[in-house]
Amino acid sequence: MKLFIRHILLVVAASLMVATAQAQENTKLLLGVNFDTFFDNTEYTGTNLGESGTIFSARLTPTIGIEWNERNSLVVGADLFTDFGNDTKFLSKARPQLYYRFASPRVKAYAGIFDRKEMKGYYSELFFSDAYRYYENRVQGVLGQYVGERGYAELSVDWCGMYSAEARERFRVLSAGRYDIGRRRIFYAGYALQLFHFAGSETIVGSVVDNAIVNPYIGAQFNAFFDFDIKLHGIVTMQRDRAVEENMHTPSGALLQLRISKWGIYLDEQIYSGKNLMPYYYSAPNEIFANGYGSELYAGSTLFGTKPTWSGDRDSSHTFIDTRIGYCNSFFDDTVRLNTFIAFQCDGTNWGTRQMLQLTVNLFQKVQLTKKR
Repeated sequence: MKLFIRHILLVVAASLMVATAQAQENTKLLLGVNFDTFFDNTEYTGTNLGESGTIFSARLTPTIGIEWNERNSLVVGADLFTDFGNDTKFLSKARPQLYYRFASPRVKAYAGIFDRKEMKGYYSELFFSDAYRYYENRVQGVLGQYVGERGYAELSVDWCGMYSAEARERFRVLSAGRYDIGRRRIFYAGYALQLFHFAGSETIVGSVVDNAIVNPYIGAQFNAFFDFDIKLHGIVTMQRDRAVEENMHTPSGALLQLRISKWGIYLDEQIYSGKNLMPYYYSAPNEIFANGYGSELYAGSTLFGTKPTWSGDRDSSHTFIDTRIGYCNSFFDDTVRLNTFIAFQCDGTNWGTRQMLQLTVNLFQKVQLTKKR
């Protein structure tokens, strides 16, 4: 309760900024609230797809801020999490958002702690799993974006781990872009990049692990009664545990994605073939971390990894099939969005299933405080 009260006081303090904004040109009060509930159940027993388990949680994010001169905003808010079934705490987790935003028709820039949904780039589940996007929904750092007539590009730095006795130093540099090709813009090309630095802590000395991802792709979007979106990805990763290895490992592969949709109903197919892209997830060459680095090093879906023991088979071939049948649509002037699916997934030999439901409510209002000059 005390933590909740502190966050409420933080929001109230932010509202006091409005009193000092009257002298600014075209000042507006920004009021927003976002609600997100997330259910994810995986049944992977007997497969190489990952661990079985269920996540069921809700997140409420109230925000308040000021906008001035049409392009500048200062926003404060809080992410309030509650995991269903956990009655031991009033809130499971509470974390702040506070950031400055510059927004023009072509350029946007963010600095501070802001929601990951502000990023425009396409980052596949190799970069971020659905569960990671939900629980680690904030970027702590900076983001720059440019949007042109045919595409966009962005660059961000996310400082997601502070060097301390409890946590390892971690930061992630991300970049993504897309360009539409041709007069009808059916075809497109794009990329996503990651440089992830996973260093030590006050109790873990001399351990730095690199995890870089290079992911160019080409695609086509068109309508033939159904809406089609087809992507072919090439993926190369560069990974090394500097404490015990001199050479960089470069597992790579190809990912084919096909999405067919109509009236909100969709079929989403993913087929990956290549090397194990998460060689340190379950085991590592460093004897201190015999059980691997897990989700601390890899934010993506475990579909892209396998479960080897550390016996030199980390570079073995790997294939998975992920077939999803679902429904995704928005309602009430795009304030409510529903996405749900059932997935049938194969590790090349055995099949598992996954069920996911996510309901999002997003309300936002601008209140004019001063007259536009």
